[in-house]
Amino acid sequence: MKLEAAQRVRDGLAELIRLVNSGNASTVDARRVLSESKAFAAQVAVLQADAAALVAAGERHGDGGAGVLAQTAGLSRKDAVGQVKTIEQLQSMPGLRDALTGGEIPLANAKTLAQASERTSADQVRQDGELLQKAASLPPDQFVREANRWAVQRQGDGGEGQYRRQRARRRLSIWTDDGDGMVHLRGEFDPVVGAKLSKRLLEEAERLRRLDLNSPGGEKRSLRQRLADALDTLTATDSGEGSRAAPSAEIAIVQHLDPDGDKAFAEVAGGGVIPQSVLEEHFCSARIVGVVYSSKGVPLWRGSALPRPTKAQMDALIARYGGCGGCNEHYAVCQAHHIRPRSQGGPTDIDNSMLLCWGCHDKVHHHGWRVVPNGDLHTIAPPERIRHGPARAPDPPLIHGPPCRGSSGSRQLPTRAPTSNPIVSPKLW
Repeated sequence: MKLEAAQRVRDGLAELIRLVNSGNASTVDARRVLSESKAFAAQVAVLQADAAALVAAGERHGDGGAGVLAQTAGLSRKDAVGQVKTIEQLQSMPGLRDALTGGEIPLANAKTLAQASERTSADQVRQDGELLQKAASLPPDQFVREANRWAVQRQGDGGEGQYRRQRARRRLSIWTDDGDGMVHLRGEFDPVVGAKLSKRLLEEAERLRRLDLNSPGGEKRSLRQRLADALDTLTATDSGEGSRAAPSAEIAIVQHLDPDGDKAFAEVAGGGVIPQSVLEEHFCSARIVGVVYSSKGVPLWRGSALPRPTKAQMDALIARYGGCGGCNEHYAVCQAHHIRPRSQGGPTDIDNSMLLCWGCHDKVHHHGWRVVPNGDLHTIAPPERIRHGPARAPDPPLIHGPPCRGSSGSRQLPTRAPTSNPIVSPKLW
């Protein structure tokens, strides 16, 4: 294989670097270079993945080339695996691969398209011209949101599977660096929890910024320093007289409807798409304001806010239930649950509410548990499921018995009716 082309590419890039740093380049030249570099990055990614796949196939690596790509191209193992996977997925969409190679679609948006094809199908992605146009024109962070909306509306479960996978991935790690003694935190959260944490931390950081402005000569903290201090103040346990109440984690959840009103999906404002069950869960304690927008975002109507449970109502529920109506957990970790959902017109009053701890609340909204009467109160029960009787081997043929002649004159064995049938009963826990 002749590699003169690779050397020409290197020489060309070196020439561009010299041009930008020569002092003679205009801002127009610099913008042109930046625009063309988007295509360079995509072409290099395709070239690297293809070359790595060739090596892996010839040497029988069995990993599609991720290992050799990480070793020879200076990528992390995670980045190499993601790059190889993206290019492999685009093999079934040759038009998209050509658009990526030609620099029409940035690499980040091609990766998002590949992920969308996993959640739906390659044919659906390939045939949606509007989605492909957005992939070519939108910046990656905005296109991710658009592609998530697109995929959720084409999934049969309304995004439930994706949200459960996100919840399963939640984690928080805390460790101390032995070198300098600093404590490190790293976490991943689902869209709702992530939005709550971000909102509270940013609000507290803004409060600290105002304090800095009103304190001449005081410490001038950076945004990252204020966020670190915000985490400290929000986790303070001092509840004595004069202490400031922790801010609520209020976030905006927007439900989208099509013009006919029959296809809906919800998302955290500025964040990810969430399934209907999560929307129902947050209806229990949310302040709901109805606002109708046009397709271009123009507000057409705004209703009055529907109330959330008041402190008096929570106190009354605590007095009635004493703890969780499902497992009797302490009321300090309980929330008000609407027996008839608010999305179905259920009122926020005592007769339509019960106390549920976080775990039982999750069972109702995400695992099909039912609210059932329990005397004058309510409790929860597991979903009804079909249960079958015990498995058994088929009956052996009868050796003795009256012979039975068929039309051919051969002896036939008598048959017996099955002795075990499926039974339907609720699963007991």
